[in-house]
Amino acid sequence: MPSRIVRDGILESESVNLLSWEAELFYRRLMSVVDDYGRYNAIPLLLRSRCYPLQIDRVVDSHIEEWLKECTEAGLIMLYSVANKPYLEIIGFNQRTRQKTSKFPSPSDCNTNDRHVSAGCSTLLSIAHEDEGEDEDEIVRGKKKPLPNNWKPNEALRELALEEQVNVKKAVDVFRDWAKSKDHRYVDWDAVFRNALRKWLPERCPLNGGARDATGEQLKRWK
Repeated sequence: MPSRIVRDGILESESVNLLSWEAELFYRRLMSVVDDYGRYNAIPLLLRSRCYPLQIDRVVDSHIEEWLKECTEAGLIMLYSVANKPYLEIIGFNQRTRQKTSKFPSPSDCNTNDRHVSAGCSTLLSIAHEDEGEDEDEIVRGKKKPLPNNWKPNEALRELALEEQVNVKKAVDVFRDWAKSKDHRYVDWDAVFRNALRKWLPERCPLNGGARDATGEQLKRWK
């Protein structure tokens, strides 16, 4: 496998920062697996064996499916199907190509008659999305949009906030401010909020003010 160039920009990427720790590690490992065009099979079993050859007993197919979903929602990879076989492409891979042709089909060759695949082949609905009331056609097209004015966390997200010891009312206000500050746009805002609950909202919006040490200083939450 040829060496890959991992650019410094990945450390400052907002899209990468939306990923959970596990999904980010998967994304970085994926860079070493794809061909020079950033493409590979999107079959979870194959990805598991290639990306985690020494941890095959610790990673299961459902993990791969979840991380594929996160990476797709963050706009980092594209899922598509050709001849009813799933493939992926890392968006903006930008490697110096040594191969004259890709080992895998191009997204432009995808099945446009499959209702689970968009005309541009940007997402696979069956893998990449579990929508919460969004228009199905919009999700299939992968259309990014600003946070809706009437958005609010569902019951599952509220339960996750409780597990992560986050003040959900304050978190929603902070999340709304963040979403509007730079006109962020995403396909699945529930997924973005879920990742925020797991990464940066616990420190910004701790439940009951957060734990404090003997001096009264608030303890930072590490994962």
